[in-house]
Amino acid sequence: MQRALATHERRLLESLLTVNRPFYGAYAQRWEAQIKTCLVHEVNVPYCLAISHDEIRLPSGGYTTLARELIGIDEGVPLLIYAYAVQTQAGYVLDSFDIDRLDGEPLVAYPEPGDSLMIMEAGKRIGGADLRQVFKESDLLPRFKLPRDRLDREAG
Repeated sequence: MQRALATHERRLLESLLTVNRPFYGAYAQRWEAQIKTCLVHEVNVPYCLAISHDEIRLPSGGYTTLARELIGIDEGVPLLIYAYAVQTQAGYVLDSFDIDRLDGEPLVAYPEPGDSLMIMEAGKRIGGADLRQVFKESDLLPRFKLPRDRLDREAG
């Protein structure tokens, strides 16, 4: 069943998009506009949300996790907070928003955006809270940059 994002979901997703804005430019602005009116539906659990959009996915189009992820803590267990974008005829659009509690159990407390979250990029802490005692850094390859679209070219 489709529904609007709840206020707490929208705030957390906005926080995730804010930390990704320097990496994605005009795409991030488009995604911020997208989530103001989008509908979502839960995929198996309440913390995995498919984001509805009217765009047609390209047959061989890309599907990527946003470069920066947020890490939170729920009862001492790390949470991974991330979103996927999918390539469509109109460019990349947000396709899902996920919160994974890394022990597989349901969330006890929904994470709040802000200073209590750690910002990760390519497996390394780049800002926010220092939660490396519960979520170790790793050597991941950096995410690829999305191709510039018309909005980026017009912005300079």
